[in-house]
Amino acid sequence: MSLNKKDRRISIWIGVVIGVTISSLLFKYAITEKNQRASQRKGSYDSNFTAVNNVRFPKIPSSIKECIPHGLILFYESNRSISGNFTEHPNSCWIIECAGVLRSERLFVLAETSSGKPERTLFFRASELYITASPEITQEMLEKNLPESEFRILGKNQMTQEFIVQIKEFSPDKIKFYLNQLNSEYPQINKVRLCPWLPPA
Repeated sequence: MSLNKKDRRISIWIGVVIGVTISSLLFKYAITEKNQRASQRKGSYDSNFTAVNNVRFPKIPSSIKECIPHGLILFYESNRSISGNFTEHPNSCWIIECAGVLRSERLFVLAETSSGKPERTLFFRASELYITASPEITQEMLEKNLPESEFRILGKNQMTQEFIVQIKEFSPDKIKFYLNQLNSEYPQINKVRLCPWLPPA
């Protein structure tokens, strides 16, 4: 028995509704599965293990999570201040990979927290340093002295006249080494400091 025109139209609409419903359910299931896999990935906030060296870390401080809602913990160390700002109270440092202003941009942030009263959190760019060189040193001269395999000079801060230098390895040990030893290894460098990072407003 064939369907009349009205019944065929109703059957088509029922098929469309069922198809859309099934597609929506499959999409929600795929998103849920993706989020669950992401939360279990090493370095994710919920995994409690760093992406590098598989080091266990505690719950992310709210001060970090508010500024970097989604990130990947690359390194974590307790009772250590790379910047030297937190020496009187228990502290911890986190190096986090997150998205920059552009979605395709990857940003590496050093966050240091202190458990003093009140709690404090400072943010720096983990992959960049400010370098003060002797007045006669130009960018070209500095590029010839610093190994290309470790450093890349991005330019100069016109306000402070410091060179902005990208470092290709930024573990806590390596950053601390650069801060303490770079001016000893290269006499033309007078001072090395961390680049502050301001979270998006």
